[in-house]
Amino acid sequence: MADYPSTSTIFDKAGATHGTTRTGLSTQIIVYVNGEPVGAIQSFQETQQRNNKRIAEVGTDGWIEIVPQSPAQVSLTVSRIVFDGLSLPESFARGYKNIHAQRIPFDIVVVDKFAGGDDASKIVTVYHNCWFSNLSKSYTVNDYTITEQANIDCEYVSSQRAGQAVAETQGVGGGRLNEGKQRDLTEQAADRGDRRGVLDFAGLIEATYTE
Repeated sequence: MADYPSTSTIFDKAGATHGTTRTGLSTQIIVYVNGEPVGAIQSFQETQQRNNKRIAEVGTDGWIEIVPQSPAQVSLTVSRIVFDGLSLPESFARGYKNIHAQRIPFDIVVVDKFAGGDDASKIVTVYHNCWFSNLSKSYTVNDYTITEQANIDCEYVSSQRAGQAVAETQGVGGGRLNEGKQRDLTEQAADRGDRRGVLDFAGLIEATYTE
């Protein structure tokens, strides 16, 4: 019989005497805006993207390098049922109903309690300086509900667990610990929000992972 290698995931964790299968649930996620939890959210979708430029040269049959062409863009799409008389902006602790009234950005905080609810276990992701870019409302006949959907642009995003980059605190609460991860201090600083980006850092061309 073939001897398959263990991937060290929670599905085949070495030494486990019982099932260790776990999955992330939406009930483990709490969304805060201005310190207030936002209820009745039906969907919360994050998109991160940036444009990369492919570089070629004469005499080479292939791309020689790919480099980022612009900073990363972070946007959110949120759907919420109007169940308490509050419009979506109002439920986000805003003092207006229509997005043309916005003149001050806000932060959205998402708390992931997959590994536990204490400060050392939960992952806190902050979407900084958010602006509404689109707001729509639908009236659904079959279940008599009113749903509002908003698109939100964020200046940047940061994630931390116990004040550290999330990848540095793997293994909390029985999660997988990836011992072979490649570390770069500048990447981790940007990931936890201490830097806006990493491409302005000195020595970029010679940069390599330390581990």
